[in-house]
Amino acid sequence: MKIKDRMSIFSLLTVMLGSIYASPSFATSASCEPLNGSPQSYDNNMLENMKATDNEVGHTYETAFNAGQESYQITCDCSPADATSDSVLILYTLKTPLPSGNTFGFQKLNDHMDVKTSIFIPKTAGAVSVPATKISDSTRHRDADNNGICSLQTTQDHLTTGSQGQLIFSITKPFIGQLDIPRTAVAEVYATSATSSTNTPKSTSPVAVVYISGTITVPQSCEINKGETIMVDFGYIGAGDMTKVKQPPVNYRANTFDIVYDCTQNGLPTVPPGNKLTMTLEGDDVVDQYYLVGRRRPSDNVADIGITVLNDSGTSIPFKSGILPMNQTGAGKVTLMAYPVNLIGGVLESGDFDASATLQIDIK
Repeated sequence: MKIKDRMSIFSLLTVMLGSIYASPSFATSASCEPLNGSPQSYDNNMLENMKATDNEVGHTYETAFNAGQESYQITCDCSPADATSDSVLILYTLKTPLPSGNTFGFQKLNDHMDVKTSIFIPKTAGAVSVPATKISDSTRHRDADNNGICSLQTTQDHLTTGSQGQLIFSITKPFIGQLDIPRTAVAEVYATSATSSTNTPKSTSPVAVVYISGTITVPQSCEINKGETIMVDFGYIGAGDMTKVKQPPVNYRANTFDIVYDCTQNGLPTVPPGNKLTMTLEGDDVVDQYYLVGRRRPSDNVADIGITVLNDSGTSIPFKSGILPMNQTGAGKVTLMAYPVNLIGGVLESGDFDASATLQIDIK
């Protein structure tokens, strides 16, 4: 009898224990997808003018997202219990398709810049740096609150995660002129429904993608003749020596002068590939494009004295978009010649004359 009683007790305990483990209660998670089949795109357009003094290795600057605030909806493969009787959280995973950059914690954007992306997630203090995982939105999603996310729920929450954040750029290689950034994905937002923030994320498709594009411009500082005005003195010319139309005075030797330029900065000896330095000569008051007006007669405002400029080979340079040769390393000099001419012919009235033109260097 004693043995039998013991067997009965053992059998009873076995049944009871079996009943306890027959209905486990585990925290669960499920994958989520965009409700419309495509991830929401958040496009940020960057139009920045960078100071030349900031264009150096290691310099960083920060800017906020400027994408629209369009919302999107997701659908998650929750279990019937989670969808109908319980509530679920959203666990966000943030990824980037960009490779690691030269700057710690940054990704490589291009040969000149790294970028670090941070995204604001609801009810999370501060922006979360990408990449990151298991970031809970701390919100219970259920039909009772009209913010469902499960496919078995009848309501759908409107989400905007990915629309707000911050970008930090780091200069890895100085550049000059304009740096174009094509549309580039910098972050991907993934979502998982979960009953606990400790659940394992399961989603494999992004619900939102963050893009950036635009241009960053560095104003190039080119120094011409160390910032001094180039002066050309034509001296004294006899009225009888300057009578032929558009010809230099008799026995007049053209004035020769140099334009010394330096466009190098931050140790950049050359212009980056795809860019070109161009120097142009522009005059405001010009006759037949090759003659800069030096004087107009007070009686009728007719231009009677002009100035022509030639390169070192004797070819005249126009005063409207006249292009001068430049060394593409960014430093060098241009030798020019200039002399005055009679624009109307005959003996001119005596008196002074002067004119001015502008030298402009562009990086294209």
